[in-house]
Amino acid sequence: MDELANNIRKLVIDTLKLLSSKEEQLKYQKNVPIADVSAELFCQWDGAYVPESPVNNRAFSKEEIVSLDEFNTIFNKIADSTPDNLPSIEKFVETNEWKELSISARKTLDSFKND
Repeated sequence: MDELANNIRKLVIDTLKLLSSKEEQLKYQKNVPIADVSAELFCQWDGAYVPESPVNNRAFSKEEIVSLDEFNTIFNKIADSTPDNLPSIEKFVETNEWKELSISARKTLDSFKND
């Protein structure tokens, strides 16, 4: 796998790990108090995974791409159903939208081999 594909793979996996973890999100907010972590979760995924990118075929297996596309569909549904001005991460982690996003991110991570 080439360097670009490795970097994309790492970015996507790291973003999924953050999306799946309440503890990491709250730690992020504590360590960077000026950050709007709730909004950054959505921005990071939008920047990490580009479904139509040809690099995906080098960075992920076919099965992983299917899983990522399924997550991306759920992600977009949640993004469309949440307000533009999200609550603080401390409040957002208590919502059903956050729970669905977190569970889906964890399920997607579980589909990855050896990462």
